Formats: sequence, structure tokens, C-alpha cells
Amino acid sequence: MKLLFSNVEPNKILPQIGEMIGIMKSTPAFIKKHELWNGFFKQKSIALFSIFIACVFSYTMYNNIHDYFTESPISVEAHADGKKNISETESQFDKSLINAPHLPTELLEDDHDSMFSGSLKFMLLIMLEILIFHFVVKTNNILKNQSETFVFKDFSKVQIRIMKVMLLKWVYGLVLYILISIVLGIAGMTFLRGPVMFIIYGYFIGFAFLDNYMEQYKFSIKQSAECIQSHFGAAVVIGVFASILMLIPIVGPLVIPFLCSIAATRYGHKANMELYSEVA
Repeated sequence: MKLLFSNVEPNKILPQIGEMIGIMKSTPAFIKKHELWNGFFKQKSIALFSIFIACVFSYTMYNNIHDYFTESPISVEAHADGKKNISETESQFDKSLINAPHLPTELLEDDHDSMFSGSLKFMLLIMLEILIFHFVVKTNNILKNQSETFVFKDFSKVQIRIMKVMLLKWVYGLVLYILISIVLGIAGMTFLRGPVMFIIYGYFIGFAFLDNYMEQYKFSIKQSAECIQSHFGAAVVIGVFASILMLIPIVGPLVIPFLCSIAATRYGHKANMELYSEVA
């Protein structure tokens, strides 16, 4: 696979952002017009599984957010004893990124385990892939005036594919987190680390939705990555919107595969992303 952002076209990012925002705004009306919710609740096992995953995700996410903004009892006790508090630990962590030859794993895990982390978000997409794929196929049928269906064999293939994609993005995210921490640590701007990673993970999440569209046209992960990189702005909008929805307990995680997959498919269709190999 080529470099992670090698095909990004900076001059197209802002137009793509505007285009994707417009599609996101019009997607609820598109859903209502075509009644795309039909059939979802008829599959009781899928509906119950989705609700269960949404509940577990919401509980875990809010625990992480609480831990991120709350000082642990151990840290409070250490502070009372005259030991280093959380801010001092973070400062030492930033210095260690610059000076130490090896990254302190425990500190990395503690600092990276927050609402800005992609791990939980990636797991949610993997667990709800059947819904994402279902709505991508259903929406594409409407847009292309076709009647494609998928069987278990197709679903098993896309499930394996999204696991590969999310694993790659998790590794990329971890590497970028370390590099960004070093750069921002040198610049004395570590406060930007969270927001920057939020945007990066937003791109990775948007990538997953657009990759489902590309998979419909038999693009390999490599080919899909090259194409989606050239639609960086659109991917970021989808991913950031999905990340914000994830903060809404239960309802958010259920809406994400429904709304974002349809919006991503509409964008892919409008941008003719399936023709990328013919014009690249």
C-alpha cells in the first residue's frame, strides 16, 4: 500500500468537505423518501444484537470519558503524599517521548485511552458491519436502479475485510499518535494532540464507510485506499460526524451505520468513485 496520505489532493479538500456536508444534510430526507428503515426491525436477532452492542459501547465510552477527565484515587493519594500529580506525569511523558529511546508503554496506554482514541470506535464499526453493508447495498440499489442482494458468503467476506481495514488503521493511528506526540512535545503544544488525533481517527472511520462502497465494485483494499485518499475531505466529514454521534448514548451508535453508510454511498455515487481505476 502506498503512503498513508500520498494521494491526498489539498486543493480538493475544502470542496469535498462542502459537498459531503450537503449530502449529510439531505440524507434524512433521502431516507424518508425511500423508507430505508423498512426491513430492519423485521430481523429481530439483528436488531437486538445491534441494541446490545450500542448499550455496551455507550457504557464503555462514557467510562473512558469519565476516566479521561477525572483524577484517579491513586493519583489523588499520591498528590497528597507529595508525589507527582497527573499534570506532572503528563509532562514527564512528553519529555520521555523526546529524550527516551523507548516509549513508556503504560503511559502510552493510559494517555491514549480516551474519547480521542480510535480503538473503541473501530470495534463498533466491526461489530455493526452487517448493518453498514446492508444499507450500502440497499442505497446503491436505489441510486443505480439495480437489485443486488448479498448472501452469507458475501457478508463473511466484507466482515473479514473491515477487520483488516480497522487493524491497519489502528496500527497507523498508534504510529501517528507517537509521531504527533513527539512533534507537539518539541513545539510545546501537546494540548493539540487530542484534537489532531480526533481528526485523524475521523478520517479512518470515514475511510471504513467509503471502503464499503468501493467493495461493491471489487476494489482491493489497496485500490480503495488510493481512491479514498483523493477524497480525504469527504472521509473526514463522515468520520467526524460519526464520532460525534458516538457520544450520544445508545441512539448514536444505532444511527451511525444507518445514516453514515447511506451518506457515504450517496457521496461515492455522486463522485463516481467506482470509476477511479479508469481515470487514475
